[in-house]
Amino acid sequence: MSVNRYEGRLVREPRFDGVAPPHILRDDFATLDAKAALRCSYDVSQLILMQSIEGHAHEGHGLFYGRKFPNTTIDDISRSLRLDPRAVKAERQELIDEVKQFADRVIAGEDLRFACNTQNEPLMRCGALRQFEIEGHGVLQGLYMGGLRDGAEIRTAAGKRFGAEIGYGKCYLVDQKVLKGLGMDGYDLARKPHEADIARFERAGLFAHNGEAHVAYMYVRYKVGPGASDDAAVVMAGKMRGLSAAVGCFLADAVDTLEKYVPEYSDQDSGISEYIESNYPKLGLCRDDAVTLAYLCSIPREMEEKLPDSSLRHMLQIDRKIDQSTIESHLAYVAGKPLSLMELDHGECTNVEFYKYIEQKLSQFKKSGR
Repeated sequence: MSVNRYEGRLVREPRFDGVAPPHILRDDFATLDAKAALRCSYDVSQLILMQSIEGHAHEGHGLFYGRKFPNTTIDDISRSLRLDPRAVKAERQELIDEVKQFADRVIAGEDLRFACNTQNEPLMRCGALRQFEIEGHGVLQGLYMGGLRDGAEIRTAAGKRFGAEIGYGKCYLVDQKVLKGLGMDGYDLARKPHEADIARFERAGLFAHNGEAHVAYMYVRYKVGPGASDDAAVVMAGKMRGLSAAVGCFLADAVDTLEKYVPEYSDQDSGISEYIESNYPKLGLCRDDAVTLAYLCSIPREMEEKLPDSSLRHMLQIDRKIDQSTIESHLAYVAGKPLSLMELDHGECTNVEFYKYIEQKLSQFKKSGR
């Protein structure tokens, strides 16, 4: 049992196998926080870096030195940092709500020129969004396609229509006690195919309906295969529908990241897409457009180790040598503005090499007539 102090009272939380020790979580966060500058406000940077620590614990990166703790959750990280998980969840949800409010303002007919909230603060507190003028209509198009493209139904349709091999899955509230009883951990859920196991998992009570201490929001892989590049999704959306759509797709990806740790778990990125679809008759898109985007940003098997797939942290992280973040590079490329040469994600390729790939794939797609 670990003991944490919130609001003047002691709260005892059970620990489970596969959860990283609090002192390593704290040290890894402090190390990353000291070296990673993100193109967003510092408070939002902290919310994002906490999720990076979860990834480090799962994969044995950072200060974990190869030791993997696949059942570590952001709850564990919040507590290790002596933060109230409820407050952390609420702050993340507020950022998502601002994206929904932006969509509402566009639907209501406001002429919005920048992706900002009603206080003129950039969405996701990403300062780069102050520098790119947008049209609300295009942002909603990007939000719509970006919020749908990861869904199992959309990816399956993309695979069938274009003959592409695309892996996919879905997040569930997982009872870690049941998970352990099944002889599994978070690594098994995320990496092995489980499409045929969902009914068995449901019968075993693996999928919970609330956020109790032993329940975590975890990714369950349905089908193994190459995934999709978030970098390619942002850039391809921009090439399909313009700079504003690239901004919208970036915001959809940000929502998809933040929704993994909020007060009430749901697929909020797809929920925003469905809301736009139902309430914005001027959209000018349908689900086929999301299927096309899902295909265009899918990673071919032969390119799995070569194409970037930046997390939200890597999308926002500033390369201090050139004072440029990945999202700034992508938006500048779509807008035809100057950009500096930089390595993307974990150094798979440079931005210039990546944009060359984008142009080639788009050219081949257009020639195919599909």
